[in-house]
Amino acid sequence: MKYFLDTNIIIDAFDKKKTEAINRLTPILEDEESEIFVNRLVYLETLRTVKISSTKNFKELKEVFEGFTVLDINQAIYDQAVELSRYCQSQGITLKGRCAAIDFLHFATAKYYELELLANDGDMEKLTGAYVQWLHK
Repeated sequence: MKYFLDTNIIIDAFDKKKTEAINRLTPILEDEESEIFVNRLVYLETLRTVKISSTKNFKELKEVFEGFTVLDINQAIYDQAVELSRYCQSQGITLKGRCAAIDFLHFATAKYYELELLANDGDMEKLTGAYVQWLHK
């Protein structure tokens, strides 16, 4: 199976208190058939959250990313993210995070490359429902 990881599930998996993320990711990472993808924004968002004083965690996280395929975000993905965002706005669908635009990009990236999106918040579930409505409008 092919998976696109959202930033929050990676960050949460490195937080020992967030067992849900660890429990969701562990079987996927252990499955030799799994292919893991991120985009450059996930790479940036994740690595920038590591505290400057935590060189060990930073190195560990960079090593984890070496096992992932990093995808480009092309114009078609940006266009789809904009269109879906505008549709959600027209339907009163809002996301809770401060980085809603980036969530739309992650979602559109996963759809463009036909990957299963793994996230650790409800925003992506909202986007999945909105996406189905948007496709059938």
